[in-house]
Amino acid sequence: MHFVSASIYHKATLLATQEGMDTSCLQHHDRIESLLTDANYLPMDLLFDVYEAAAQSLTPGFGLRQGKQLHADDYGTLGMAWKTCWIAHEVLDRVERFMVLVTDHGWIHIEHSRGMTSVYLNRDAHRPGVETSNEAAFVMLTNVLSEVTGKFIRPDRVQFKHTSKARAAFEEFFSCPVYFEQGVNAMHFKPSVLEVSTIKADKNIHNYLVERMQEEKSGIHAYTDHLLKASYQMILEALPSGIPSINQMAEHQGMSARTFKRRLSGKGWTFRALVQNIQQEVAVNLLRNSKQSMAEIAFQTGFSEQSAFNRAFKRWTGQSPLEFRNSA
Repeated sequence: MHFVSASIYHKATLLATQEGMDTSCLQHHDRIESLLTDANYLPMDLLFDVYEAAAQSLTPGFGLRQGKQLHADDYGTLGMAWKTCWIAHEVLDRVERFMVLVTDHGWIHIEHSRGMTSVYLNRDAHRPGVETSNEAAFVMLTNVLSEVTGKFIRPDRVQFKHTSKARAAFEEFFSCPVYFEQGVNAMHFKPSVLEVSTIKADKNIHNYLVERMQEEKSGIHAYTDHLLKASYQMILEALPSGIPSINQMAEHQGMSARTFKRRLSGKGWTFRALVQNIQQEVAVNLLRNSKQSMAEIAFQTGFSEQSAFNRAFKRWTGQSPLEFRNSA
């Protein structure tokens, strides 16, 4: 149950709509609890849904266009910290340390070798939307480096694991060779270009913001909570053999059913809503990215009968599973 900052999702949806994408394929999002409550974080799969729908109906290179419209101000405390860093390199250091304030899906690490500073994004594409997300991340980071320094900063070369039909557009933006179908997702910079001072460098403010980010990281949104993560994993693994009872869930986590229900409620969830959210996430992913039959998908999502699955999916998304698959 990975999460992402809601602002990233909303900007992607707005951009896709402005470019002419038919958002009817995203109708099932209207029933997602975290969207209805204006939460600060959303399930990462919702963003992947947008990216995949954009890839199906819009000009290639949506990840490039999404990344170009993202700025430091879209990233809250982390964005303010970027602006007050002393030099450009510290922007990358802060991303490596505090990426979880944006998403807990994947991680970034920085290496210094062979005269280059390399930024590696460790996030394998288990579905097509991840590829777009990886593209947007590198474009955004490059943009932010230029934004906070007022200088034109570009990498020496860029690598992506996946393929793309928009290589020329990426090379035009990055002003360097961009290689696809590589073994890593990485940007490689000459160290000298990252020694540039930022426009609003302020060590006192920056140190304060780092403390704030550490606090936010420690108490990050409920999606990182151990209770929810453990519950999510247990339900996910159990679905093909049947939905576990609330008593089984509570016992597995060493508490009474009453305490378990109360703790879920404190995080804005009921047990029923959590189960249905996971069932919907699994169903949408399988319908969009697998060739399994409806009966097999019903089984994988915890339904003993396909008819019950069909009714539930229609209730969740406003479409039958077949209609959803045909429009995906």
